[in-house]
Amino acid sequence: MSYYLIDFTQKDPEFNFDNLIIGKKINSDQKYSKYYIYYEENNTASELYIKLPKIRTIYNLSNHKFNSLNLPIYPEFDVTNNFISFIKTLEENILECFKKKNKEFVSLINKKDSLQFIRMNIFDKINITSNINKPVTINDFKINSQLEIVIKLSYVWTNQTKIGVSSQIYQIKYHAPPDQLEINFIDPETEPQKIDKTIKKFIPNLPTQNPIIQQQTPIQQPIQLTQTNVVIRPSLADLNNAIKSLRNVKIIE
Repeated sequence: MSYYLIDFTQKDPEFNFDNLIIGKKINSDQKYSKYYIYYEENNTASELYIKLPKIRTIYNLSNHKFNSLNLPIYPEFDVTNNFISFIKTLEENILECFKKKNKEFVSLINKKDSLQFIRMNIFDKINITSNINKPVTINDFKINSQLEIVIKLSYVWTNQTKIGVSSQIYQIKYHAPPDQLEINFIDPETEPQKIDKTIKKFIPNLPTQNPIIQQQTPIQQPIQLTQTNVVIRPSLADLNNAIKSLRNVKIIE
């Protein structure tokens, strides 16, 4: 790889100061010079990147001046203190190569009002990502948000009176505070129930029957007739006709 990342979000990041390479002097003009910094890994001179521990913002960063950002390393605990110690040790190793310069050293770490700050340059457009659903810039950073930052240690710079290490912001991940994310701690929103819009064919649940029985004609039950007493009454005309049709009975003595 053409880069080497020192990740201070991980415990005990690997770095060997003996593998640090400082290139030869490159003159930008008569007053300003550069010495590019590399890290030797697998016989390759790799560019050096550092991933800072997560930092809380305690100031408004929208009023940063020019192309420089002075960011408090806050809060101070084991992880951030280890990072500060590493930067100071790195600068001491670099200064060993410039003992004869007798120039004022400008450290990346500076202290003000009991707080430790890191100085970073903004030379190009910064790649900023976030956990909110819209693009953000440094001007949108809220107090008490959390930042993940990757810087590039580009070169050692010198002028007629001073010397220092150039650090350039490469990438920022912005973690917004709860109020910017509009998180409701009292009435958390519940996810709406998903409606299954799949069209399903309705099949009635019929009782299982023997197919042989289903083909037979159902047995009809016989109709039972109930018998009732009927009284037949002849009319007067019928009686007269019956009398006329009677024959005289001959009585034999």
